[in-house]
Amino acid sequence: MHIIPQVDPEFLSLIPPLSEEERNQLEQNILFKRKCRDAIILWGDIIIDGYNRYEICVEHGIQFEIIQMDFPSRSEAKIWILDNQLGRRNLTEAMRIELALSMTELLRERARKKQSDGGKLKGKLMAKVSEQSDDHFLVRNAIATDADTSEGTLRRYIEVKESGNQALLSQVQEGKLKIGTAHRMLGKEIQKQLARADRMYSYIFDTLPTITDSKAKEEILSRLSNLQPQLSALIEKYDEGAKHEH
Repeated sequence: MHIIPQVDPEFLSLIPPLSEEERNQLEQNILFKRKCRDAIILWGDIIIDGYNRYEICVEHGIQFEIIQMDFPSRSEAKIWILDNQLGRRNLTEAMRIELALSMTELLRERARKKQSDGGKLKGKLMAKVSEQSDDHFLVRNAIATDADTSEGTLRRYIEVKESGNQALLSQVQEGKLKIGTAHRMLGKEIQKQLARADRMYSYIFDTLPTITDSKAKEEILSRLSNLQPQLSALIEKYDEGAKHEH
C-alpha cells in the first residue's frame, strides 16, 4: 500500500527549524545527487524525521526511501523525536537545552504512569524524573548531560527564560547571544529595576509623615517592611549568580 507522509503540527513543533542557509544547503545537496541520502522516518503515515527532506523531494520530483518506526503511544513517539534531535550538530546550546527540558517533562509523564501502575524507576531515569526537592540538583545535572552543557549554564538559561524578557531569550535561542552573556545582561537590567523600586520605596517612606490616617500609615509601613527584604533577597540572588559566571 502506498503511504503518503503526513505532517503532524504537534510533532513538527518539537523540531528546531533549519536556518535558511541550512535548508538551502540541504536542497543543493539533494539536487546535486538527484537523491535523498537519508530516509524519511514515519510512525504510521506521520513524519517524525525528515520534514525538510520530504518537502524538497516532493517539490523537485525526487524519490525517497521510507523507514517505519513503531511506538505504543504519541508520548513515546515525541520522546524519540526529541532524543533524535539532540543528536543534531547544528543546534545552538539553547536549542539543546529546550529539547532536553521537553524530553524530561515527557519522561516525568511516563514515570508517573509507570509508578501509578506499580512500576519502579532506577538510576539516571529516577534522577531525571524525580519531583522531590532534594533531587532538584540531580535532575538539573541529568538534563544538562542530555543537553551537553553544564548545570550552571542550564540554570542561567532557565533564569533568562523565566525572566519574561522575550527579546533577550530570542537572541539566545537563535545563537546571537551566549547564555552567560544574556544572563549578565539580565542581571544588570534587574539591578536597574531594583534600584528604581528602592527609590520608590524611599520616596513613599519619606512622605509617610504627611499621612494623617494612622491605620493607613500602619498598613503602608507593614507592606514596606515586607518589601525591603524581598528587594534585598533579589539583589543577593543576582549578585550570587554573577559570582558563578566567573
